[in-house]
Amino acid sequence: MHIDEYSAWICIEGLATPVYEVKRESNSASCWIASQIGRKFSVNWYNASRQYPVQATVIIDGNVCDNHIMLDAQRYPNKPSGVGISYARTSDWTRRDFQFSSILVSDDDSYLDTVQASVDIGTISLQIWRIEVQEVVSETLKHRYGAPTLDDRIVHERSKKAGAHHVTYGDEYASPAPTVDMVRGRTIDTTPIATFTFKYRPYDILLASDIIPRPSSTQVKMDEKTAAKIKRLENRISVLKTQAKLSGTSGIQKNSAKQKSARRAKGRSSFSVPLNADIIDLTL
Repeated sequence: MHIDEYSAWICIEGLATPVYEVKRESNSASCWIASQIGRKFSVNWYNASRQYPVQATVIIDGNVCDNHIMLDAQRYPNKPSGVGISYARTSDWTRRDFQFSSILVSDDDSYLDTVQASVDIGTISLQIWRIEVQEVVSETLKHRYGAPTLDDRIVHERSKKAGAHHVTYGDEYASPAPTVDMVRGRTIDTTPIATFTFKYRPYDILLASDIIPRPSSTQVKMDEKTAAKIKRLENRISVLKTQAKLSGTSGIQKNSAKQKSARRAKGRSSFSVPLNADIIDLTL
């Protein structure tokens, strides 16, 4: 999806996933993507101009999972113009990847308070804010504890999330804290200059809701024509094979007749056989 000089997309297992029903309103854009249980993904964005510094905030299922600052090209020409976020740090030495998981649904009324809380489940948002930079210092990233985590959730059946997915963390693994540009500053505006929203559901649900288009009748007819053409070619190949077998049998019979004639001729007279004659002499 694109908003002015900004673009954003989701990669699942390293591949950009297709988007459906893209909608654009002013400084926001939304679409649908198909989620897959157990598959890891990343949120990616690109700034084509880098006219001024911005901060990108990744919000998954209503939880802020990452803040990343992209500096302007004029003062920081060697800094990257694109960013991909695929994990959350869990300590100074560990992190966990984002992945899609199935939602657990219960009819237990003790989970009624989850109905309202589950409204944001099924959305991945990227907000881009203009910022004013006051200081940039390169230092080792220090983990901030206490942030919300993406764990398996149980929601009440009234939330209408049965069969849907949500995002959880994968297994924790070692990853030393990187050296990053720590930026001190503030946001300039009261609202983001661009907001991308990816609404995700299982493929079958999107197909049943006609969000993912079904194959058209034209495509079906084209497939039938192709199948008929392939069948005709297979029949033609079968005929050619049969003709080849018959031709080979006739050749064997002719060679056999020549061999018998040669043996009869040997009893009457002797003669030299030309080197290029089509005769096989089997006498000793």
